[in-house]
Amino acid sequence: MTTTINDINQAGNHRLVALDELKPGVPYRVLHEGTGILLCLVEGTVHAVHDTCTHEDISLSLGVLCEHRLRCPLHGSQFDIRTGKVLDEPAEADLPVFDVSIVDGWVCI
Repeated sequence: MTTTINDINQAGNHRLVALDELKPGVPYRVLHEGTGILLCLVEGTVHAVHDTCTHEDISLSLGVLCEHRLRCPLHGSQFDIRTGKVLDEPAEADLPVFDVSIVDGWVCI
């Protein structure tokens, strides 16, 4: 789900982006094996969730991140980026989350 510095054994070794590319509070979209993943650096911790809203097929990278709440740009559904849990409708399904590790300055899943 989330980490600041973790053992590589807790996550895979798929490098996504250099850690210094992430800006606090600014969602960062990457593609990994055809899947959009949204990375969010909040309070020194990197979180990774699926980039597509579970209510409508839209990239959450276009949404607004406020602390740990990510708001969908289309209908305003809100998700907790730490857990993927829906916080506000109209979405009903949680977002998939990814285990993250930081290895040699790279964000990895």
